[in-house]
Amino acid sequence: MSIQLTKIQLFLLMFVMQTGFVYTSFQNIIIEHGNRDATIQFIIISVIFFLQLLFFERTHKYFVLNSFTKTLYLIYWSFYVTVFVIYITYVLTSWIFPNTPTIVLIAIFLSVCFYASISRPETAVNIGVVLIPMLFLFLVFMFLTIPNLHATNLLPFFYDRQDTWWMGFIYATYAFGGAEVFVVLRKYLVSNDKIPKKSLFLYFSLLTSFYLLSISFSLMYFSLEEIKLIPEPILYILHSVEVTFAKRLDIFFVYIWLSWSLVAIVNYALVMRLVYFEKKRRLPRLQQLIFFAIIGITANFLIKFSVLDFLKNYLVYLNIIFTFILPVLIIFINKIRGRTVSELEKSSS
Repeated sequence: MSIQLTKIQLFLLMFVMQTGFVYTSFQNIIIEHGNRDATIQFIIISVIFFLQLLFFERTHKYFVLNSFTKTLYLIYWSFYVTVFVIYITYVLTSWIFPNTPTIVLIAIFLSVCFYASISRPETAVNIGVVLIPMLFLFLVFMFLTIPNLHATNLLPFFYDRQDTWWMGFIYATYAFGGAEVFVVLRKYLVSNDKIPKKSLFLYFSLLTSFYLLSISFSLMYFSLEEIKLIPEPILYILHSVEVTFAKRLDIFFVYIWLSWSLVAIVNYALVMRLVYFEKKRRLPRLQQLIFFAIIGITANFLIKFSVLDFLKNYLVYLNIIFTFILPVLIIFINKIRGRTVSELEKSSS
């Protein structure tokens, strides 16, 4: 299975996958550990992410997955999607559908994901375009809360550090999970020309600004003690916005975030299809149906607040391994061996 991507499509896929799950919630955990220095910690990690993008662009031809590393990534992505199906269901039952059985909610939105994933690959690639006006609207209403913000909450820097302060750096990496898909998708570009540093910097700037805005607004809107008790700071901030055409604006944005997350799942399914179905396999639709069924059953079984809280605290370590560490190791090992993507394609043809 193969597709052809433009540079814009590549970055759009990455943006949705890197924001679709954690944008409304990760502010809670980074501020809990970083306190008023959460913005500084995030900026430092974002610079590391940019350097990683530059490294990936220079060495992407050495990112070759063998059977073992393919299996590792497929397991990791499946687990990652399962965790966030649990989280999506938890948010829906908390904010909109408290009386609806969780298995029904999971079945409905995974059915949508399955339908999109068995469509042509171009469908999964282009579906993210519909989110652009929604995300713009999301930002517009975020800025309506400015009168309720207290800029002094951002200060002083480097003042109220605790023993867990350095954990803020760890949890800041949640924002950049999914960076490994850059080297997975890089070989599918229509033109294999080098991506300019300006393009990488523009993507980095947009993603960083998008997240930095949410962290800053959360810090300025809530006290440090309040935000520790609020799992979805962004949704609570939007809940405070009063408009004439809607009584519960937060519910409207929960639906936007749901669409956002569903597209992220579809995009992850696309990446897994490209890796798993790189060689032609029998009954691909049945295998994808089994995949979504396993995710749905597992998510429904594990949907408990204690389980979600545990996963939220420890999934980040898998994120660091598979996003930051393992891709670099794979590239270095293949570079030493002189194994490249083009050579692999020749040997398999």
